[in-house]
Amino acid sequence: MSKSEILTDIANSVIKLMETEGVNWTKPWTTTTKNHGQPISIYKKEYSGINRFNLGMIMSISGYQSPVFATFKKWKEVGATVKKGMKGHKAIFFKTIKIKDKQTDETKNIPMLKTYYLFNADQVEGWEGDWLTKPEGEEQVQDWNDVDAADMIVNSVGAKIDHKEQDKAFYMPSTDAICMPLKKQFKNDSGYYGTMFHELVHWTGAKSRLDRKFGIRFGDDNYAKEELIAELGGAMLSGISRVDATPRADHARYLNGWIKGLKEQPKMIMTAASNAEKAAQYILTEAVKNNEEITKLIAA
Repeated sequence: MSKSEILTDIANSVIKLMETEGVNWTKPWTTTTKNHGQPISIYKKEYSGINRFNLGMIMSISGYQSPVFATFKKWKEVGATVKKGMKGHKAIFFKTIKIKDKQTDETKNIPMLKTYYLFNADQVEGWEGDWLTKPEGEEQVQDWNDVDAADMIVNSVGAKIDHKEQDKAFYMPSTDAICMPLKKQFKNDSGYYGTMFHELVHWTGAKSRLDRKFGIRFGDDNYAKEELIAELGGAMLSGISRVDATPRADHARYLNGWIKGLKEQPKMIMTAASNAEKAAQYILTEAVKNNEEITKLIAA
């Protein structure tokens, strides 16, 4: 499974929630995990990073009452059976392997991405609440700090970012700069990084980068399209860096109007998702050029 497929899966999940919840697509997911707990493995360990983000949305969309997920094989090990006809949900895991550099003869740790299909406890029969003990040395989930991961991407991408004490955030095409309020003005990390990623996606639309049409005013079709791209792209980046970001409330009206338009022209949904994916990939690629440590988060 490639980074592209992972980002597309997230985009599709977000679109499904946005179609039913509008710009407040994170609200049902937050409520679901608050009521039923964060996604957790059969090893009794909470998922992190992109898995936590994606499985949380899956819980909301599917209406699962349990936060427990496991592979077909692991459910079998605890005496449970996956119900006939149930479809698994994709999850990714990083396993570190050691390789020897032929030129320097140095041993390096390389993160390798593997894909698994998980089933929720609501999809199985015969589970008596037993848990598995994690085998010593087995790498099951990626483990990184959400703020550090987000900072690594933001600080390495090469965008000009100006922080000022103000009450708005925006990307200014004429100066090719992002203007952000001070960190201390945000109530939480989620608000700050969610806003930052949203504006970084706008930044990728410049003619010298991905060359998208921004639109000239609120209500303009191209403006609404660009806002949807920024929301989807921001969600992808938030998922990969383990930030539970909140959508931009000031654009709710325009996003909701655009979502209605998407239903009338289904192909436009994938166009928006494709543009968002390209933006997220661009940001990650540029960040990796300046900081190879980021590959530990997004290696494919």
